[in-house]
Amino acid sequence: MVDIVPMKLEEYSDIVEHFNKYTSFSRKAENELKEKYKHLPACTIGSIISLLVQRSMKQSYRKSPLICSKYHEFYETVMRDKKKDNVILDLSQTQGISPALFARSLLQGVFSDSTMAKKCIKDTTLIEDKDLAYQVFLGIMNDNQYGPYADVIKQSIGLEYELRLERELRLMNITFSDENILRSRGYDKTPDFKLDVPIAVDGFIVNWVEKQIMCYWNRFGPGMVIYWFGYLETLNSTPEVNNMFILRTNFPDKSSITQYKMDI
Repeated sequence: MVDIVPMKLEEYSDIVEHFNKYTSFSRKAENELKEKYKHLPACTIGSIISLLVQRSMKQSYRKSPLICSKYHEFYETVMRDKKKDNVILDLSQTQGISPALFARSLLQGVFSDSTMAKKCIKDTTLIEDKDLAYQVFLGIMNDNQYGPYADVIKQSIGLEYELRLERELRLMNITFSDENILRSRGYDKTPDFKLDVPIAVDGFIVNWVEKQIMCYWNRFGPGMVIYWFGYLETLNSTPEVNNMFILRTNFPDKSSITQYKMDI
């Protein structure tokens, strides 16, 4: 496994600067950025790009019947040119949004029934217009961040690392309660794993382990957050870190863990 270390703010700022030069949010644009920063683990740069794309979409993507109708008009105009390829990819770039989001808005402009539009974005074979079906398919397949295929990939990655964390706990015979068990006990907000008996990592008491920063300190006491793809080193200087929780990029080695026995 690649040893991922916290990222310096200067390097992160450089990535953001180059990202902001792009007008496209397609897979091709992301691959170009990954190539530029190929010295970084692919998972790290991919995670950063995902956050930056989401931030950009919050600023530029708007939902309204007027916009959906406008995108439909744009599409119809361009499609009159029979030689035109990658219509949705090109139009999404001119509008500054991701291909899948453009396709979603376009379908909402095509179908008066929003339910049908949602079904078609998940299954393009339901679209009777073969040219539209093909263009929507291309848009979805060239988008790493939005759309049904991107959603499945993200869910799979999340499950993969949750299973990896569970495996590490079991290998060290650390007993725990997962989210399902905690919810059955009435907890509304739960970490990935609540340890049945706390452990100490490099002397810091850990009651729970989570993949992202969410504050469970009030409910369960101090814990550990694992950023599998890395994090900014500036996080280490925030007051919560090393007080409410510790940060790691992988599950700690056995040599750094102190396990306690459960009182019977």
